[in-house]
Amino acid sequence: MQANAYSIIAATCYGNRGAEAMLETVVGRLAEAGPGSRFHVFTYYPADDRRLVGDDRIELHSSTPLALVAWLLPWALVFGLLRLLFGRRVLRFGPRSIRALGESVALADLAGVSFIDGREKFLPFNLLTLLPAWLLGTPVVKLSQAMGPFKNAANRLLAGFMLPRCAMVWARGARTFEHLQSSGFDGMRYLQADDIAFNHRDAYSLSREAPPELDAVLGAVAAYRQGGGRGVIGLCPSSVVSVKSRKEGGHYDAVLAKLVDELSGRGFLVVLFPNATRAVSGEAERNNDLPLIRRVMQAAKVAAGGPGPVACDADVNAASIKRIIAATDVVIVSRFHAMVGALSLEVPSVVLGWSHKYAEVMARFGLEQHVLDYKAVAIDDLRRRVEGVFEQRMAIRSAIAQRLPEVKASAARPVDGLLQPPGFGA
Repeated sequence: MQANAYSIIAATCYGNRGAEAMLETVVGRLAEAGPGSRFHVFTYYPADDRRLVGDDRIELHSSTPLALVAWLLPWALVFGLLRLLFGRRVLRFGPRSIRALGESVALADLAGVSFIDGREKFLPFNLLTLLPAWLLGTPVVKLSQAMGPFKNAANRLLAGFMLPRCAMVWARGARTFEHLQSSGFDGMRYLQADDIAFNHRDAYSLSREAPPELDAVLGAVAAYRQGGGRGVIGLCPSSVVSVKSRKEGGHYDAVLAKLVDELSGRGFLVVLFPNATRAVSGEAERNNDLPLIRRVMQAAKVAAGGPGPVACDADVNAASIKRIIAATDVVIVSRFHAMVGALSLEVPSVVLGWSHKYAEVMARFGLEQHVLDYKAVAIDDLRRRVEGVFEQRMAIRSAIAQRLPEVKASAARPVDGLLQPPGFGA
């Protein structure tokens, strides 16, 4: 097979480790299918990703908001017009990012969520990540993600403009598919497939982040099990949910700290772990769960006789996070891709979420009843739910294992589609 070039946007290796898992899966699977393939990754953390990624198959380009507005879009407008006048060959004379998009089979958009009512402040980014490639005549494929509903005027206007101009739009679940189906956007091509990170493998890792804190956590788990402890409960909080809760006058952080207290008092070892890390950013919470983990650990007051909680509060990559999840019996997660990682490892999950994106995935395993709204949950109900899932963990593992092959096969479809242009999976 002839080697191809692909562009990828809306994902990074640093920061959001769910985005990292998606990025690594796309690169890994396309490279397996086409040895010699090259990848242009447009990242909103270019300096950090250059520090982590040394793979010579990958060329990194900036897609920070400033780069999109002040560089990529203006040059795409100029060379988009020149392309119409002189053909695609003119793109080889453009700046590096324009040449990258111009030579690519497609631009694969890995946004986890996009064009969703209530997230209007992200609409410019949702549009600007796709518009330059379209202006240059490079097919845009939105890989599996949550979208819609499209009732808000601004969201409906921009989604109605951009989504029909994509070569393919992949809905990550039934609810998103229904939103697309009922949108009335003329000419839009869309199909449903599960999240591509279900097919993530450790061998796909593009970085090597396994700090001493990881070894300390895994060592604590091993020692606890040797001592005959009751069980290990993983807890992956989300800075996104924490910020939402504070703005709404909620008590998400306090609920988590109380949950740690109660589970520890009942003999469980609670392991806190992140799925978004930016240790260099200190207390900044954008794509960074580490400050939240530290707050929960400081607020927890473990009952006498109970095992104290342990935490991984350092930069860890997607593969290392999965090592933590694999060491647990049950996880409580507010990060979407921590849920995906747990399901892919057949680890039962309780979800504290904020969007339809969680339930539509858990429903694939018949487990949507374990998705709870962070706004409405009471601590006693949450603790009972976790204990109930722990008691039923073997049956839940069996249910996940039964459905996982079908989900993995579905998750492979969008990447397989990139290998079959111009249909892209149609």
